Amino acid sequence: MSNALAIGAVTAGLKDLIGNGLLGLDLSAIGSVSVSALPPDRITTGQTEPNQLNLFLYQVTPNTGWSNQQLPARDGSGQRSGRPPLALDLHYLLTAYGAQDLAAEALLGLGMQFLHETPALSREQLRVVLGPPTPPFGEFSALSLADQVEWLKITPKYLSTEELTKLWTAMQARYRPSMAYQVSVVLIESDASARSALPVLKRGADDRGPTAMAAGAPRLYGIAPAASDLLPAARLGDVLRLRGERLGAAFGLAVFESPRGAMRQTLAADAGDVAGALLVALPEVAEAGAVSDWCIGQYAVRLRNDPPPGHPPVYSNPVALALAPLIEVAPLAAAAGELLLTVRCRPRLLPAQHDGVRLLFGDLEVRAASIDTPADPAEPTTLEFAVADAVAGSYPVRLRVDGLDSIVAVAAADGYVFDPQQTVVVS
Repeated sequence: MSNALAIGAVTAGLKDLIGNGLLGLDLSAIGSVSVSALPPDRITTGQTEPNQLNLFLYQVTPNTGWSNQQLPARDGSGQRSGRPPLALDLHYLLTAYGAQDLAAEALLGLGMQFLHETPALSREQLRVVLGPPTPPFGEFSALSLADQVEWLKITPKYLSTEELTKLWTAMQARYRPSMAYQVSVVLIESDASARSALPVLKRGADDRGPTAMAAGAPRLYGIAPAASDLLPAARLGDVLRLRGERLGAAFGLAVFESPRGAMRQTLAADAGDVAGALLVALPEVAEAGAVSDWCIGQYAVRLRNDPPPGHPPVYSNPVALALAPLIEVAPLAAAAGELLLTVRCRPRLLPAQHDGVRLLFGDLEVRAASIDTPADPAEPTTLEFAVADAVAGSYPVRLRVDGLDSIVAVAAADGYVFDPQQTVVVS
């Protein structure tokens, strides 16, 4: 592979190829001829126009054959995992200038003949041009271009009148006889170190290779409280219904993963009362660890099998579940004026959740006056809220944590009603 000087090195190689071709010719009828690599707008034209062949790099495009030859340079964590080359095709414009009649046409023909007879830049020629005694880039070496795996092939490109017109208009230069060429492929590689995987010595324990399954893993469609699909979230103590397909007996574990504190819980999944569904019971608040081991927020839920020893587990796709706070409010009856409400919340709040906690007193949003999470992991978080100038009325109370509201409705004979245990009556 070559380094970042490869583009300039290719131009130097083409310039040398044309210059060497002109050296063996008797051009006394035309006069002295030079070979340059300048933008066309910097070349003198008109009465003092020189005899000159000019190479101008007007475009660089990706080489589609090499673009996906290797994997990306970095892995998911941002670490460099490889050194894929920057694969480029270089597009040149060969232009002839002449001080007298037919000089430009003759020079363009000569330049095209040299590039036609030498359709590639050889490694030997590049070593002569880019090496000592006079390397074109001084102390910075471009010799690695001569050793890249691909040869540098020179291909004529016959541009249409429209393409030439646009090109010369963009250069803001006087048009002269021109021919386009493509040089392919230039491979530029970084010198930075990269990680390289060690060879595989064993394909798993005892070199058994991968484990094959006769059927696919379960596919989950959704999860919701079994009491009603209308409930927006689940709470501790709820029974959940997992719906999907291929829910075999082998996949009897439900894994709950939360981004909050990297919490991970595993519960048993049992056959449900509906075909194509499993039931999972969330722990009751009185169970050991339920209040402290779970957190309010979003969970990714997947089914997992219980693999035999030495075999990796198999997981289903994840589905989302929201776990809402379960609250107790006191007092439930108060006189009008300023109120001080105490709310006990399960599961316990995490420190990162304190700033976003709000109490919705009817349609009024109130910040917490204090938040206390006892050292005893079995105790809930206690919050206090001050409500100013409360007037007589009935106020459903909700606690909002991480954007999730506690569920304030309960089922009744004629549908859902506000829970009396979460409604403060002000008189």
